[in-house]
Amino acid sequence: MEKLVKISEEKNKKLNKIELLKKEHSPQEAWEKLEYYAEKGFSSIPEHDLNFFLKCFGIFYRPATPERFMIRVRIPGGRLTYEQAKKLGEVARKYGNDYIDLTTRMQVELRYLRIEDIPTVLKELENVGITTFQTGVDNFRNIVQDPLDGLAYDNVIETWNILQEIQKIFLKKPEWVCKLPRKFNISISGSYSNRCNVYGHDLCFVLAEKDGIFGFNVYLGGKVGEIAKPADIFVTGDLVPIFFKGIAEVFKKYGFRDSRNKNRLKYLIDAVGIAEILSAIENETGINFQKAGKTLTQLEGGDYTGKVQLKDGSFAVHMIVPSGIFSGSDMIKVAELSSEKGNGEIRLTVEQNLYITGVKDIDGLLSDNIFKKYKNKSSVYFSNLVACAGTKHCPFGVIPNKPDAIKMAEYLTERYPLMCDEGKLRMYWSACQKGCGIHGVGDIGFVGVKFKKDGKPVLGVDIYYGGTVTGESQEGKLLLKSVPLEDAKFYVEEIIREYISFKKEKESFEKFYRRILSKISKEAFKFILIFNNLIKRNYPYLRLEISENLLNRSSEEEEIFVLGYQLYRRATGKSPYSRPIILEIYDEPDPEKPSRLNSDIPKDLDRIILKMIDKDPKKRYKVFTEIEEDLKTIKL
Repeated sequence: MEKLVKISEEKNKKLNKIELLKKEHSPQEAWEKLEYYAEKGFSSIPEHDLNFFLKCFGIFYRPATPERFMIRVRIPGGRLTYEQAKKLGEVARKYGNDYIDLTTRMQVELRYLRIEDIPTVLKELENVGITTFQTGVDNFRNIVQDPLDGLAYDNVIETWNILQEIQKIFLKKPEWVCKLPRKFNISISGSYSNRCNVYGHDLCFVLAEKDGIFGFNVYLGGKVGEIAKPADIFVTGDLVPIFFKGIAEVFKKYGFRDSRNKNRLKYLIDAVGIAEILSAIENETGINFQKAGKTLTQLEGGDYTGKVQLKDGSFAVHMIVPSGIFSGSDMIKVAELSSEKGNGEIRLTVEQNLYITGVKDIDGLLSDNIFKKYKNKSSVYFSNLVACAGTKHCPFGVIPNKPDAIKMAEYLTERYPLMCDEGKLRMYWSACQKGCGIHGVGDIGFVGVKFKKDGKPVLGVDIYYGGTVTGESQEGKLLLKSVPLEDAKFYVEEIIREYISFKKEKESFEKFYRRILSKISKEAFKFILIFNNLIKRNYPYLRLEISENLLNRSSEEEEIFVLGYQLYRRATGKSPYSRPIILEIYDEPDPEKPSRLNSDIPKDLDRIILKMIDKDPKKRYKVFTEIEEDLKTIKL
């Protein structure tokens, strides 16, 4: 532990401004004055409570809605009873403009609340067993688990009781409220299917087996842009809370408090190594933990199937809530349906949707009018759509986001109809780089950005692809930067066209990515999208496509040749060489200029096509960025 102590002391010599603020004031002071603020009104709230300490209790001021607040409600594991769901709906309807957001941490956010009403709202929620404590800033956030925990056939270990034991350690305990260097996210799943983005958190307990015993492998250091890494530790259910307490103490004692941008658990692990962290945890707990077993949470989620049969023979019926935009009135209706047609329980998902569980009369449930508003089964573009708050409700948002996500899904549904039982596509939208829309693990991810085009500010997105949730997951790769919002759909539809063209029956995009897209370079795929968007209006017949010849090439130069060969054929109707293999064309005659065979082809494009397939390696393009630069000089 010597290294851990030394680096921590060095990093914490200079504290960031939030840590200095914590020394001057406390969250307890803010909590004790809440009734006073409610009585005296908005203007009575000092800045340090308004902008920081009230967030410890899930109370967020949002300047986009002046003098109105958002409260984030902790819903452990996404589980809501009939009484809790009904109360949430009633509170939203009475105090919050009948508006609810479902979040990617299986939580509920209520908006448009006045400070005068917040103490009453919190008491009403507490009366049905739900709280807003520690849902913001430097706290242990809502713990996520499989939404079908304890119910689904592929659920091996029910984790609900374990989750509650973890939560008892810190929830509403003064020694833990706002005592961490930064926020800390936790996941636990005892299921084969990954229905809760289980690998995307600071601390992850993932179903595993060792020597015939079922328990959990531990993964550490996940955050936006980083999948958690295996810690090579196996714990049984009874040891999960102990391990959590150990790492909690280690992070509180030794976590970095200098830079707010680099003080998540990941950065402590990066600085000292995972072995040092584990040594500190074992020192804290007095336990030498076992080495990891075999991770079993490998499969795709299942949120897109419309219904899932449960162990008791009943069903969990899915309800799609596009971008998580819900209402109090609809929450009340869902609560009533859960009581009438189900077992009185609702399960929220990390994809901002929900299940009504324990349903036996599926047709009777689906005949209710609410399923006309929120579909049970929809297109692949809506079924697994995620979008965080955006500029309307979040001060960090760069783009509107939720409306953008819905518009994209509507456009693709109309142009490329594909129902959820024909495939699966996860489009995840984050309104800014903070990544609350978990864009990094989306099949296609979007991040809101602002940039200049022709000297004028433009709203747009960076587009990612290839995030995965099966196996041990991986982050998506940045594909396109600074795409104007109005143009993003044209690039995405090119991706969708390739998916539809290549996918096997009922194949998900993730499996298509592993089978096809992972076998061509990001640069080649980016070029295909850029080129196809340039020529779509005037030269649609030149559209490039992924082909078997493009897969598993050893270099960009080979990929360029394959695409140039295809492009020459599209332009002329002829092959440039008798053999489409880059190493076998040295003795072939030079191909004719495409414009001589097709007068419609611009002469400037001649030069680019021929340079892609030139026999002389010294004259050929070597990388796709060279072609992209040349394309900027011609008009297509």
